[in-house]
Amino acid sequence: MQMNNTLETEEKDYYGLKFFLGLLVLVFILAYTSLFAIQNYFSDSFFSFSSTTKKVYMLKSSTLDNLYIQRGMDSENYHKRIEYLEELLEEFGYNSTDVTTKSLKSIPKDSILMVIDMMALSSSEIKEIRKFVEKGGKLLFNFTSGFLSSSLEYQKENLVKTIANLNLNLNSNSVRFNKKSGVFLTTKLLSPIAKYLPEGYAISMPLYDPLPIFHTDKPADSYLTNWTQTHSVQINENKELAHSDSGVIWHGAKGNGKWVYFSFPSYVFTENSEANYKKLFHGMLTFLDRKISVQLYPYIDVKRGVFISEDTEYQYSNISQFDRIVKKHNFPVSAFCVASLALNNKGLMHKVGRDKRVDIGSHSYMHKKIIGKSTKVYRRETIGSKIVLNKFSKEDVIGFRAPREEIDNKLLDLLKEANYKYLLGASENRLYPYFKQGLLIIPRHATDDYRYLINLDWNANQILSEMKKELKTVMNLDGLYSLSTHTHLMTYGSNIKILDKFMSYVQKQKDCPPLNGRMIYDRVSKRLNLHTKQIISDQKMILTIINDNEKEVDNLHYSIIIDPALKITSIESEIIGLKTSLKKQKDGTYLLIVNSLKAKSEIILFIKYAKKS
Repeated sequence: MQMNNTLETEEKDYYGLKFFLGLLVLVFILAYTSLFAIQNYFSDSFFSFSSTTKKVYMLKSSTLDNLYIQRGMDSENYHKRIEYLEELLEEFGYNSTDVTTKSLKSIPKDSILMVIDMMALSSSEIKEIRKFVEKGGKLLFNFTSGFLSSSLEYQKENLVKTIANLNLNLNSNSVRFNKKSGVFLTTKLLSPIAKYLPEGYAISMPLYDPLPIFHTDKPADSYLTNWTQTHSVQINENKELAHSDSGVIWHGAKGNGKWVYFSFPSYVFTENSEANYKKLFHGMLTFLDRKISVQLYPYIDVKRGVFISEDTEYQYSNISQFDRIVKKHNFPVSAFCVASLALNNKGLMHKVGRDKRVDIGSHSYMHKKIIGKSTKVYRRETIGSKIVLNKFSKEDVIGFRAPREEIDNKLLDLLKEANYKYLLGASENRLYPYFKQGLLIIPRHATDDYRYLINLDWNANQILSEMKKELKTVMNLDGLYSLSTHTHLMTYGSNIKILDKFMSYVQKQKDCPPLNGRMIYDRVSKRLNLHTKQIISDQKMILTIINDNEKEVDNLHYSIIIDPALKITSIESEIIGLKTSLKKQKDGTYLLIVNSLKAKSEIILFIKYAKKS
């Protein structure tokens, strides 16, 4: 009997051991599964908001308090603005704590410090803030920070000069803008601060105070523009701000720390376009908070581009002049042709249609009003025009340009039915093409040549100068410069010389490649299906790149920004033989190139970094 009890006890112990080993295996499987899920399915923002408790310090200054007291100013509005920003901080997962410059030494050296609308700061306060940043602190500041001393006099060595090295334009220290012209902020597409504003909108900026103007060639993250983004705004002296005076947001490094500065007062965040300013604020915080950030180029392997098209209609034969300069400069373009006129110029169309640089698109069948007409008219102008033009094009016609730029949902539905892929639209306040009802809409930015006819009376030198200026503005924003010309205007007679010289100018610019509509559609549609997921630690980023496209994608270009105190030491791939290259740029960023990524696949890169010696 005792023997049986012993056997029973041993059997129970055996089952307990099996249970323990099974539990151990289960824990291991769960741990591995969790790591795999974290690495592959959670975004970088997930870790940003869940890994640590984040804190932002809000500077309080006795110098500013003295300003309000001595000037008899009401500080209530200032405190309301601060309260609003503190609410935003909470919304984005941060806690805010008030701090004075004397206690900056006691907070963690990599903390975020906000100095908002702090017009008056003593020289000692500015000195302490500088030390904080140089030791690894992160500073978000704005407007006229520290312009006034403790004695309320302008001080040349203000906080903006000390940290960002931005000099006031002495010709116009600050400018009140002409209300009729409108003031807009447009963020550079490849700026790390534009993370949550990928469309590149021109965002309205209400201003009741003079805005400080800085004359600098230091690249800005955003600029003051007009609604169409091709010009700087008009100021009250009735002149246009130069590009070098139009910056309103900058980011940079100081010692081991980094900073973001915006030149407008904080009340702008609570006025018109509040949602976009919230995204902008979120982008500023994210940039300061991350050790390293990665962004795919707007056109995969291209930062920005130039899109020149021709509406081939009246004086139809001038398409030959257009094609001649295209061949001369090896310049990809789109030619939107009126189908009924193409039938009258078959020989010419067959010749142009064979040019690999010219993407033939439709400019309707008859070039007459479509909107509001019968279904028969709609179908003739869309489907019918494509059937005709496909006879002359080396590839299926996928681009459309609506007469008079008039578009409605019925037209879009028929274009989709006919398997068109892109549409050249009207002037818009976007820098980047976008999809609508399955069609890629390419916004037009550049001045239409009709306007040149009216405004500049075809002064060739003035027109060329204006085109170059517009190009420079859009290129500095990493946008797409889209110029629409006509066979009876820009490509008519001697006017073609303007376009000839402009194409030559474009080809000489750095990182400014010409793209026709088909090339733009291909890149933008592929980019929509390219994603990244990031895990960031103190010494390594695990970067997962996912290609959800049905085709292989080549030459993926990523811009990498890393904290000033760090340097990238190596990059490794989980896939043996995968070709990548990493090159440090002059501006301190890195360019990562992944040679190819197969369809419906993903790769994991291990980017290691360390403190600079």
